[in-house]
Amino acid sequence: MDWERYLAPAAMALSAMPVFLIAGLVRGGRLHLVNGLDASRVRDPERLARRLGALLAAVGFSVLLGAAGLAWAGSDEARVTGVVIGLLLAVNGLAVALILTVARARRVDDQGQRPGSRSTRR
Repeated sequence: MDWERYLAPAAMALSAMPVFLIAGLVRGGRLHLVNGLDASRVRDPERLARRLGALLAAVGFSVLLGAAGLAWAGSDEARVTGVVIGLLLAVNGLAVALILTVARARRVDDQGQRPGSRSTRR
């Protein structure tokens, strides 16, 4: 059997495992793993943690599917190109979704109110 054919897909599949670990930690409430996000400064940290954990898990599954796609493509350059382009679109699209989710997270100030609300303006 030609084991060298499966070396790159296996390495790619192994590289998805840390993403699943981080997704589980973030879903468990460790939001600081995402760009140093402070859970005490977010209005609904549990909801944000679930959303970010799901998006990170989707990145891990995309990488796993990409590894399976590379194993399927073998040495066919057209198939490999298709798998790589699909993986590129999926992972970058999920990265944009992660960035937008963090940017849209409702922040609160030290008194537990949203910044910019009427009660915090003077």
